[in-house]
Amino acid sequence: MNYIYDITVNFNKNNLYEFYEWKEEDNLEFILKIPIFKVDFDTFNNIKNNEINISKKILNMIENKTEVYNPNCINIIRYSCVFICDKSSLAIEFDSEGNNYMKSNLSIEEEEEIIEISKSIKYSIIDYKIKQINKTCNSIFTRKEKEEQLYLLKKLEIIKDNKEYSKLKYIFYEIFNEKLEDIDKIYNKLLLIIKNIDYKYNKLNELLNLMERVN
Repeated sequence: MNYIYDITVNFNKNNLYEFYEWKEEDNLEFILKIPIFKVDFDTFNNIKNNEINISKKILNMIENKTEVYNPNCINIIRYSCVFICDKSSLAIEFDSEGNNYMKSNLSIEEEEEIIEISKSIKYSIIDYKIKQINKTCNSIFTRKEKEEQLYLLKKLEIIKDNKEYSKLKYIFYEIFNEKLEDIDKIYNKLLLIIKNIDYKYNKLNELLNLMERVN
């Protein structure tokens, strides 16, 4: 078993943030020791970009092998490891069934150091299955944009739930310069603007924020 030492991870369940998007309030963990597997490029991409399940054999190999720094003691992550290819790396925490539970990128400096170290490591064949293709993992939107999207979606949802249909009609008219009475169509078209962050996005953002200030 190969290990790497002294790295920082930012494990998240639903988001794989780039290192430069990490925030002070994130739950960063300083890893003292963690198993590492060197894999080919295709295997790495499958592991990084999809929901996977690793075999019991791999799970047993990494069990209780990851040590996390704590001021008063050393904590143990039961199932965790780092996968690396020639150009990139990824830390993953698994549940007891072998399903990827949380993922984390590494800092650029640590990644470069690990890639250099991995040159002397043999490739591993990882027995895994793709459970679900993650269509959002390669999102072009930044963390800030995603958070803003979620915020606007919630504001739009509140307006609809409160049955403030006149506001929705007004927003729609201001953006599309046309009148529409079908609330569901209005709502869905506004949702698409937020989800795609298209050229009407800034206008919608301004209108929603304006209405919030007025209220």
